[in-house]
Amino acid sequence: RRLGPSRLEVGPAVHARVLAPTRAMVRVLLCGDVRGDLGKVCEHVAKMHSKLDVAQHFQAVFCVGEFSAEDMDLEHRPPIPVYFVDSGPACGDLVEASPQGEEVSDNLHFLGHFGVATVAGLKVAYLSGRRHEELFKEEAEAEDDAAAD
Repeated sequence: RRLGPSRLEVGPAVHARVLAPTRAMVRVLLCGDVRGDLGKVCEHVAKMHSKLDVAQHFQAVFCVGEFSAEDMDLEHRPPIPVYFVDSGPACGDLVEASPQGEEVSDNLHFLGHFGVATVAGLKVAYLSGRRHEELFKEEAEAEDDAAAD
């Protein structure tokens, strides 16, 4: 049986253990390439929220892949916090201007170049950018040469 707010459980063998506090489930929405169309993300979140009970609403949206585009539409205000990493055209500028991340506008957050952040109670590891084949070509060739020896 469980007793009061201390969440103490007493078993049949007259021993007790303290239970971990129950945590509410964190609901997040993950999306891929936005390619500058923040309005579409906002529209989808609003549409999904209209079909769900308030208790089932998402606490955050995580966008991965190509968030930026040559033609960005950032006039929309997301209804919930949107966190993104980027591998699109603006990635280099974002990382150079704010390697530790920044709030780009209300409810829109660039996580940064790389790191770990706590979002909606979740620890999130992130990495912005894209693998540049030329940068890794010499390393791969050196590994091949070492394996041949």
